[in-house]
Amino acid sequence: MIRIIVNLIVFVLLIIIFFFIYSTITEYSPEKVTPLEADSSKCDVLSSDSTFRFLIWNIGYAGLNQEMDFFYDGGHMVRPSQSKVVENLTSIQSFLKENASVDFCMLQEVDVNSKRSYYINQRNSLHETLQYKYSYFGMNYNVGYVPMPITEPMGHVEAGLLSLTNLKPYECNRMSYPFNFKWPLRLFLLDRCFMPMRYKVSNGKDLIIINTHNSAFDDQGKLRIAELNYLKDYLISEYEHGNYVVVGGDFNQSPVGVKHYFEGEIFDDKEFISVSDSLLPQGWQYVFDNTSPSNRRTDTIYVKGQTRVALLDFFIVSPNVCVDSVKCHNLHFVHSDHNPVEMTIRLK
Repeated sequence: MIRIIVNLIVFVLLIIIFFFIYSTITEYSPEKVTPLEADSSKCDVLSSDSTFRFLIWNIGYAGLNQEMDFFYDGGHMVRPSQSKVVENLTSIQSFLKENASVDFCMLQEVDVNSKRSYYINQRNSLHETLQYKYSYFGMNYNVGYVPMPITEPMGHVEAGLLSLTNLKPYECNRMSYPFNFKWPLRLFLLDRCFMPMRYKVSNGKDLIIINTHNSAFDDQGKLRIAELNYLKDYLISEYEHGNYVVVGGDFNQSPVGVKHYFEGEIFDDKEFISVSDSLLPQGWQYVFDNTSPSNRRTDTIYVKGQTRVALLDFFIVSPNVCVDSVKCHNLHFVHSDHNPVEMTIRLK
């Protein structure tokens, strides 16, 4: 009997060892810069006196509707039913189609081949439904098998950032944030990145439009701070070359100047850190709508007035950009744990 138990333990240990070896060998290790578009001969040249509209939204892979909690955030569930994922995605598409007049639609947590969203290629579905001319995708989550939670493993995940537009950039790259968790945790978590699209402007300058999704699940905030400092250096360098810079996405931090109050809601100022007010020089703007939360915690289902909320989705613009308006569309987290945010700008 003892021999059988010992053999069983050895067998289980061997499976675990081989699993970690396999996961290490197949680990997603993207280059520092991955070109997604490099055809300057057919790019659009933007007029320096035009206005441009942006929409950012972390769609939560159409799996984090208001009836969901999530195990990574302290909840219990891994995914909703397949019919609910389809319903969520359909509603997300409907909203985006109603707002398809925006020049740049920048999405985060878009699945292309994941068990958690029943292997629906959301990138293709969104691109076909919204009918933008150009679609750029930057992978930031590519894991062969996530073994947690043990009772219902999340399994295979492929997801990333998606930028949709009718204006063709002369360059678009996936830029890796060169920071991550230590082995073996990094094998099963995201490889964060930001995705700049670069446009020629009629006055000889460039407009750089960046889609970003920064780290979460970082208890001490070290990764989030390191990523922002890395991004800051990129932004300042571009501005010092005379270019216009617009960044939008899910920063997983609150912006400088946010007020910790939303009517009828509980602001989550304990779990989420804020961007340092010394990050960027004077003249740079954090652009957000402080009348509505952009994110809710997923440790429980969403109940207004009981579930903690925050503002993590916003824009950063360089001093030579004029902001005309910003609005958070408060959809009450019905089909995603984030709300979309829209902004209109002009170039100075």
